[in-house]
Amino acid sequence: MKKKIIKYLPNFYYDSFLDIPYDFFFKKGIKALLFDLDNTLLSSEEKVLNDITQKKMKQIKEKFKIFILSNASKKKLKRVLNSDFFYIYLKWYQKKPSKYGFKKVLNLLNIDIHKVLMIGDQLRTDILGANKMRILSILVKPINKNKESFWTKLSRFLFEDPVIEYLKKNNNQIYNEKFKNFVK
Repeated sequence: MKKKIIKYLPNFYYDSFLDIPYDFFFKKGIKALLFDLDNTLLSSEEKVLNDITQKKMKQIKEKFKIFILSNASKKKLKRVLNSDFFYIYLKWYQKKPSKYGFKKVLNLLNIDIHKVLMIGDQLRTDILGANKMRILSILVKPINKNKESFWTKLSRFLFEDPVIEYLKKNNNQIYNEKFKNFVK
């Protein structure tokens, strides 16, 4: 398989962060979860985390250290997350897929990369960034692809669509395992 494609492949795929078997990963030694915010935990129309998301995140927090690693604005991060979760604001030159945010989180948590799991909805930012750091990754279906920003749509068009098309034509097994439901 082309090296270019491999760097965009998640380790796992689930339809939603709500569907992830967190107990399985806890038993496998995962201690910290890095979540993307936009379209992973929060749709673009929502101003705060909805009740279902808040409840699930509180359950998850009982077993894992949680960190929000997002390219969202500082204002949005403060408004949405309050003091319930740790997060890092990344300046434009530090944004995912740069290693900067991942390294900063690892230093703050003082944790081995093999005990960390990144969860996000974009191949180019969340999955590529995690793969650069050799952190396990989970791709989830975006909450609402129709309401994404122009830049996110462009990123999906330029990076995700070609990767998924390549896999559909050249590696049906990986496509079926990790992307078939993602594109629906």
